[in-house]
Amino acid sequence: MAQQNVSLRTILAYGCLSLPIGTIGLPIAIYLAPLYAGQLSLSLQMIGVAFLLARLVDFITDPLVGVLSDRWRPAIGRRRVWLVLGTLVMMAGVFLLFRPAEGIGIWYFFGAVSLVYFGYTLLGIPYAAWGAELSSSYHTRTRITSSARFFDIGGLIISTLIPAAVLAQAGATSADVMHQLSVFILIALPIAATIVFFLVPEPQAPVVKTPFNFRKSLALLTSNGPFARIVLVLLIGTIGEVFRQTITLFFARDVIGVTNIGAVYFYYFVTALIMVPFWLWLAQRIEKHRALTLAFIIIAITNGSMFFLGEGQELAFIALFVIKGACYGPVLMLPPAMIADTVDIDTAKTKDRQQGLFYALAGMIQKIGYALGASLPLIILGMVDYNSNGETSPAALSVLTLCYSIVPGVLVLAAAWLTIGYSLTEARHLEIRKQIDADGPPLEKPV
Repeated sequence: MAQQNVSLRTILAYGCLSLPIGTIGLPIAIYLAPLYAGQLSLSLQMIGVAFLLARLVDFITDPLVGVLSDRWRPAIGRRRVWLVLGTLVMMAGVFLLFRPAEGIGIWYFFGAVSLVYFGYTLLGIPYAAWGAELSSSYHTRTRITSSARFFDIGGLIISTLIPAAVLAQAGATSADVMHQLSVFILIALPIAATIVFFLVPEPQAPVVKTPFNFRKSLALLTSNGPFARIVLVLLIGTIGEVFRQTITLFFARDVIGVTNIGAVYFYYFVTALIMVPFWLWLAQRIEKHRALTLAFIIIAITNGSMFFLGEGQELAFIALFVIKGACYGPVLMLPPAMIADTVDIDTAKTKDRQQGLFYALAGMIQKIGYALGASLPLIILGMVDYNSNGETSPAALSVLTLCYSIVPGVLVLAAAWLTIGYSLTEARHLEIRKQIDADGPPLEKPV
């Protein structure tokens, strides 16, 4: 059984890997399109298509890594081995993607972004499963995931400070931003991975009694109501958030007139970091799913309000941005903790621990959300001949405004509506854990 009491040192050591990982995502969402389309002259639509195609590989790699990380028993640990492999692959991908040479083509971009996504798979799935196994306590799991998200937001702050410093220099470009970010990532990632490897205990793996049956396992996953619901929430919420993030630089620059989006993101993520303890407290008081629902509703309102902003309203834009940033933490930390709880339903049914498989499927679905959120706005803007170097056409700017405000607002509101119906409460989870710990008969009561 996973330990109930997890030391603060272990929780912090586990979370620190999210610092360099958290530094990677924002540059991909914000600066990659301006770099490859604006400076390297690749087609905006082709970049969007490449993002989408790169994610299709995850349909194979995610479940494969999830199952192998559950059932493979190497001497160094079934989760630790993927930490080593994932770190090496991620470092190679970041080097290629963040430091492109002049004259590269769309196939280079496709290969480099695919390598980074593969590194995410090798690192992220076993890492999330490892965290879920550290404790079976409903609230301790939230503290573990909040530690990872705390460091994650710290990485996001770094990914705003470095661009802000770089762009403050005359003549700086997106290429300069990406290069300096890659230096930090390539140093911090192996250091954090080493800390996790040596300081985070890996709970003893259960004995594998039966061969893996993918069809049977998939049936158990899809029949797990709370898991199916939270995965659907992840899909819709991710599409909405990434849809907006991908074109933030364009909207801030061309519609509002913001000259340094890196500084605005700094305020955003500092606010998110400060608010993490509040959301952790609120989730313990009103249940995880209700806190998440509230966060989604506030995000939807701020997104929709952006529709009414125009040239010169930078202060209003920053205010709405910061309010939305206050709700960023629960969107990151609560769904993984909720997924960890839903795995216990499977454990009560099968007497096995298949965290890797659960996080693989959740990660795969979320990556579909990332792919759609990153590719669709670029494809739409490409269809209206949006100029990624700076647009002044009223028609194109109207489409940009709709894509930035209304579309993500509606999607996030839909995610809130789904979240409120989540049924795995703390009381019901306690019943399931008692049955597991007592080694009772397989769970039959539906959740």
